[in-house]
Amino acid sequence: MAQRGSFIIGVDTGGTFTDIVVLTDAGEVVMSKAPTTPRDFSLGVLAAIGEAARQMDLGTRDLLSRTAMVKHGSTVATNALITRSGVKVGLITTKGFEDTTLIMRAIGRVDGLPEEEVRHTMFVTKPEPLVPRERIRGVKERVDYQGQVLVPLDLEGATQAVRELVEEEQVEAVAVSLLHAWSNPVHERAIQDLIQTLYPDKRIFWCFGSDLSRVAGEYARANTAIMNSYVGPTVQRYLGNLEVKLREEGFAGRLLIMQGNGGVAHREQVTPIANLQSGPAGGMIASAYVAGLMGHKNVITTDMGGTSFDVGLITEGYWRYAQEPIFERFRILQPIIDIESIGAGGGTIARVDQRTGRLLVGPQSAGASPGPVCYGQGGQEVTVTDADLVLGIIDPNYFLGGRQILDKAKAQAAIQEKIAGPMRMDPVEAAAGIHDIINSKMSDLIRRQVVRTGYFPEEFVLYAFGGAGPVHAAGFAAELGIGKIYVFASSPVFSAFGIAAADIIHTRVVSCQYRLPADPAALNQRLEAIEAELGQAMTGEGFRREEVGFRRFFTMRYRRQTAGVEIPIPWDRFSAPEVASLQETFEKKYEELYGVGAGYTKAGIEISAIRVDAVGPVGKPALKPQGGKTGNASAALKGRRQVFFTRPERKFIDTPVYDYDRLGPGHVMPGPAIIELPFTTTLVTPGARILLGRNTFTVVGL
Repeated sequence: MAQRGSFIIGVDTGGTFTDIVVLTDAGEVVMSKAPTTPRDFSLGVLAAIGEAARQMDLGTRDLLSRTAMVKHGSTVATNALITRSGVKVGLITTKGFEDTTLIMRAIGRVDGLPEEEVRHTMFVTKPEPLVPRERIRGVKERVDYQGQVLVPLDLEGATQAVRELVEEEQVEAVAVSLLHAWSNPVHERAIQDLIQTLYPDKRIFWCFGSDLSRVAGEYARANTAIMNSYVGPTVQRYLGNLEVKLREEGFAGRLLIMQGNGGVAHREQVTPIANLQSGPAGGMIASAYVAGLMGHKNVITTDMGGTSFDVGLITEGYWRYAQEPIFERFRILQPIIDIESIGAGGGTIARVDQRTGRLLVGPQSAGASPGPVCYGQGGQEVTVTDADLVLGIIDPNYFLGGRQILDKAKAQAAIQEKIAGPMRMDPVEAAAGIHDIINSKMSDLIRRQVVRTGYFPEEFVLYAFGGAGPVHAAGFAAELGIGKIYVFASSPVFSAFGIAAADIIHTRVVSCQYRLPADPAALNQRLEAIEAELGQAMTGEGFRREEVGFRRFFTMRYRRQTAGVEIPIPWDRFSAPEVASLQETFEKKYEELYGVGAGYTKAGIEISAIRVDAVGPVGKPALKPQGGKTGNASAALKGRRQVFFTRPERKFIDTPVYDYDRLGPGHVMPGPAIIELPFTTTLVTPGARILLGRNTFTVVGL
């Protein structure tokens, strides 16, 4: 199949599987999976590349030698946070603010907790800090919010603080985050020079908050520096080890690392903390890429895997960045795509509450090991996958394309013992209850995400991906009134596909304060400075200035408000007419979000932050469409089986099962139906229709 040319490889290392997509210059997409190897993630990456090579009738070395780019998203940083396996970190901050990260904010007690835990206020506690009080040092200095130096840096005190952390506390990394360094980093630069003099061998990992974020807010900014230091050495070692192994296998192209901002960058240009949320960001990139090809402006992206359910939004062709993303209960300041997650996946555990007798589903998960009961690997807790199997949605002999055989009888017995028996109901009804509850949880999350943007769910199309997403999409879409679901041939490895298609992106977000009507010259000067800084980064990526595109956004608010509204700006530079248009644009968006009459123009309007994305386009091969099959889909019929549907009637229905690989553009099939791909199953409810397109199929009429 393969011919000589330039391949692009996208790899997404997840908690259970490492997914890989190879894009060929002929427009073909090769997909595969290999088990993730937590002890050394690079082994799982090489195994996945080997699996893809075998599908292409190539050896691993042959494939890598023909590859122009390997783009990689990983959970290495996230895993270090979750398992608390990062390095020993010290913090240097402004004297008098040593306790900021420990005091947190009032909301810090519940940040990042699921709703079920937030309700039990007596048991809610603060998270264990990444840097305890004994490893925090304050230095005398003060810069105000306008960048004026009020108190010069005490170099002698800074020297003592550095030596105490390195020589007495024996830290492996040091984070430096001074109070208003976002406005003027002069004192952080002085500490940086001091460190280079004291420890020129660079055996300690150093991180400076002003390099990571130019946004006001000392708590979240200090967390950002701390977290980057905590995971930094682990991420750097992993990426260095991976690159060595790839080079040894014949790879001579570029290794690009996926970032949470939705773009890739060279390893040397990526900060470790940018690895956070890189997998889900890949799913958003894939969605944005496909939405551009299909002309979809408003898209709900849904990724349901084994543990979590991730939801993101594309509105008017743009995704949003989270204002203060939360990781392991700590708020940080980084340009990371706004994707919200809950514990709702195939491995999510169902149980009967002993106090109320109610059926509860999630957020706990059985994970990959021991996994659902039907895996036969020792799992004892009933999961969503067990319920889907009992309902007939999943074929026990075609799980993971037939690689794994599921035990339906064991799943049904577990549901009878743990759910149906205590609730005095039929095990099929109990399984249907699990199916309905998980669908309702997912629809609630989507509804919250959509409504707070000022839209209605029915104004969107829905993309379903992840191994379990197409199984449940029809259920939660129907609850929301969404009329169209799109499932893709690459849905089971959609994040890896997005990573393979990602452009090189660098992002800068800066706090500012411009009251409207602002001086156009001042706005232009600030934009030019930001773009010049980004231009240097893109030069390091190998781009000429004329090859780089810029996306510009202003965060605007009524004066004295603390939260703003981010608005895409269509102009590259400003004159008086463009500045005058800003107020109208903001007020229109504000009313869309909060209702007509919610604004208060007399308070005045200000720009509180500027975000600029520098985009270096990476070539993408045109996707090769499926064959030109049309008309009757009977040739793709694999068989029929009894499937229990909860809509419109709760009953078993004799349902046709189709092989996706034997379908083609033009096929139209009525529901109920099942479409099977090697790594996922799509459930089509009665009354709906399936429309086969090029590399995708649409479920309509829900």
